[in-house]
Amino acid sequence: MATTTWRKGLGWGMAACALAGALPAMAEGGAPAVRHPVTIDDILALRSLSGLECAPDGKQAVYVVGEADLKADKRRSALWLADLAGGAPLQLTSGEDSASAPSFSPDGTRIAFLSKRGKDKLAQIWLLDRRGGEASRLTDVKGDIAGFRWSPDSKSLLLMITDPAPEPPKDDPERPLPVVVDDVKFKEDGTGFITAKDHAHLALFDVATKAEMRLTATDSFDVTTAEWSPDGKTIAYLANHALDTDAPATEWLTVVEAKAGAQPRVVARIPSASGQSLIWSADGAKITHLMGNEPKLNQYNQPHLAQTEVASGKTRLIVSTADIYLQRLVDLGGGRVGAILAEDRHEIAAVIDPVSGVIQRLGDGKLAVADQCGSSSPKAPRAVIASGDAVMPELYVVEGGAMRVLTAHNRALNAGIAWSPVRDFAAKTSDGSEVHGLLTLPAGYAEGQRYPTVLWIHGGPTAQDAHEIDTMRQWIAAQGYAVLAVNYRGSSGRGDAYGTSIAADWGNKEVLDLNAATDWAVAQGIADPARLMVGGWSYGGILTDFLIVRDNRFKAAFSGAGEGNIFALFGVDQYIQQYAQEVGAPWKEPELWMRLSEPLLHADRIKTPTLFMGGIADDNVPLIGGQQLYQALKLTGVPTRLVGYPDENHGIARPSFQRDRLERIVDWFKQHLK
Repeated sequence: MATTTWRKGLGWGMAACALAGALPAMAEGGAPAVRHPVTIDDILALRSLSGLECAPDGKQAVYVVGEADLKADKRRSALWLADLAGGAPLQLTSGEDSASAPSFSPDGTRIAFLSKRGKDKLAQIWLLDRRGGEASRLTDVKGDIAGFRWSPDSKSLLLMITDPAPEPPKDDPERPLPVVVDDVKFKEDGTGFITAKDHAHLALFDVATKAEMRLTATDSFDVTTAEWSPDGKTIAYLANHALDTDAPATEWLTVVEAKAGAQPRVVARIPSASGQSLIWSADGAKITHLMGNEPKLNQYNQPHLAQTEVASGKTRLIVSTADIYLQRLVDLGGGRVGAILAEDRHEIAAVIDPVSGVIQRLGDGKLAVADQCGSSSPKAPRAVIASGDAVMPELYVVEGGAMRVLTAHNRALNAGIAWSPVRDFAAKTSDGSEVHGLLTLPAGYAEGQRYPTVLWIHGGPTAQDAHEIDTMRQWIAAQGYAVLAVNYRGSSGRGDAYGTSIAADWGNKEVLDLNAATDWAVAQGIADPARLMVGGWSYGGILTDFLIVRDNRFKAAFSGAGEGNIFALFGVDQYIQQYAQEVGAPWKEPELWMRLSEPLLHADRIKTPTLFMGGIADDNVPLIGGQQLYQALKLTGVPTRLVGYPDENHGIARPSFQRDRLERIVDWFKQHLK
């Protein structure tokens, strides 16, 4: 099932690039290094790159490098600065305090970022002088800062912020307070129960005086993104009205003057889209943004490019993008918009002209772009974070059809690993459709030999398996298994019709596609039909449940953050919008809800030994989905196990738990592969 946050996989695929992978691994003395299949230690040593932003003059880029602190059993993040012309990048922050969301001031003199330091309960905004020196704390606000934007004159910040939590009684500061909810949607992974204080509003913050002024009221909707107009007099923002009965599944594009007492004006009601951005035209007359699908299908969020006139509210779809999944818009100046296109196993950097609709694809296509930035100077370089099948994340500059590597955060680690080869494949399904995917060959693969094979299913479903570093698939392949990654119907990358074809029909067409891919691997002489296994996380876990209730050919299964009974999650998870708009309430569509609960209601048909797993604090797909099927298999005598990770949400963050999960999955497969 799907919303903006959807039941996605865990992000095992990381972003990276090509030159590092092309360099020969050298041991001390110049001899070629001995490469080894990827290990858990390698995976935990991988540095992630994110939060990329280019300087206004286009000469530098700031970004976040994350890594595991195994001793403290947590992840840490630091800011780095790269010169886009070349040269070694510079680490800006370090130590115990993590940093995120870096942003250059428009005058180019400072970098603002979020960090929680010392006794802070919530992250505050800190400032770094671009010339160097220690960071200084700027804000001391009481609410949770969800995001911020510099004003064009660099004198103010626009804060997206929640209200502070209620203070406990002074006579008993340890006493917990009741949780009171009033909204239709009252759960969100990572937040838990949503109360009135959790709705983000806008505030202005004066950098010199440190005075904070509320700009919009806290209401029953969230401000999802906001942006200053070029002249700094007006702010445009999007308010999430996904559950509005008059205009469902919409974001309300609204403008308000940047001054006290100003009244917001709704410009247009736009179909919701994930990963929203707002880009003003230079004259302030238009705003370019993303636009989603009709309400019933909006949960599948195939974002396309659109432009709205501020005065009239007229919205125009950029027709050339109507069947392309767009992500991470950036302003490239001169009216040009940068985007990342999800296109059939590839994530491609592109430039779009909203007037003509012309799309120019950049890079060599071999690398999957995960993040990007650019400046409003048309001649400034474009920076991206990208990866390939055998290359870990690095920062690059895009130069036409080429990508020039700037960093070496993972180069030494990458050079010692013998990554398993990845091949494209296509298969015909029983209903005549064509499904595409990726085959990762097992370590030590020999042509003509059959191998035990794992069907590893991505989450989402609005996502795709692409040519990027995917440490989970590589880890499984390192154990001697072939790995099938299938972009079943519902995946992004192949247009709207392909992505929305599973609406209110979960576990049907996707299962046909997954079975067709498995049959293809057997027919190719790669997969051993007697040694097939299946697994996945989130929607991948959900589809695993559907597969094993209908087919006993899999010798072992892993269902992470899955669900076998949709009835159990109504009012428990965060997907009330999808239930209301796509599926219908259970009392209105009881037969559909029964069909979507097939894994539990027919659990006596399951004969596959299955490992169930999830985060105990997950409000995206709560662990109850695994608990129920675990209990059912215990009663029917099928080998099973349930693993819950304390204090973890939908994504497992603690390094020791990440190690544990990787070990348990392959151990389960080995245990039941006879």
